[in-house]
Amino acid sequence: MEEGRSGVNIWIGFTDLFVGLMLFTLMGLTVILQQYGRSPQEVQVLAEDLRIAQEALHQPGRSPEEVRFSKELTQTMNEATAITKSIREDLEKRLPGDVPSPLYAETEIIIPSAALFRSFGFDDFLDEESKKKLLAAIGEALRESLGGAGERRQFLRIVVEGHTDSDPIKAEAVTREIPTNWELSARRATGVLRFFEQLGVTAKEYKIVAMGLADTVPAAGNDTDKGKAENRRIVIRVEPDIRAIQTYLKRLRETSR
Repeated sequence: MEEGRSGVNIWIGFTDLFVGLMLFTLMGLTVILQQYGRSPQEVQVLAEDLRIAQEALHQPGRSPEEVRFSKELTQTMNEATAITKSIREDLEKRLPGDVPSPLYAETEIIIPSAALFRSFGFDDFLDEESKKKLLAAIGEALRESLGGAGERRQFLRIVVEGHTDSDPIKAEAVTREIPTNWELSARRATGVLRFFEQLGVTAKEYKIVAMGLADTVPAAGNDTDKGKAENRRIVIRVEPDIRAIQTYLKRLRETSR
């Protein structure tokens, strides 16, 4: 019977995981809508969804394992928010006047592609001093802020996302390595990750994940040039490492038997 219970424990808190991730996403989306000047109605709808998600994390009648998972997830989400705030404050002091400042959401640093890349390029920032300064400042801020997270750092990871607009790559710019926006967005995200590694902010130590999302997660509509410019971006996000939290709680259960 104990063996069966252990198997169930592996999946305990799956609902918490889903609700927690939804809460985490809604927090970011609410701030992004405010920053991009969306209507109060849009922001209000997301704020209500956020309230419902927060209540779902504290439903009565839950097992001790579920309560512990919810607690760890909530604390880690709060830590991710605090770290992002610290990074923002650090960058505001660190960035020189000739370097464009990124945008910020609850746990995200948002860099318009124009601040890093030339048209159709994926690693052009290595060739331009101002662009190197921006990424170097972000990398150093990540290192210092995560270094101050203490034990909770083990529950955090960094995600680097590449995003594009909906326009396909022009025929004259297509290459075997970059035939579509999927490859372009992935190549740009990976380029940022590799630049961080050159600074000593390594993927292994800081648990950095790079991914290309093409035009699947737009920040704005693609029917105007302004909207397309908003969609072409790199997002660097500090977020809970769900697997690390689950592994930690599993070890606690095993050592307490």
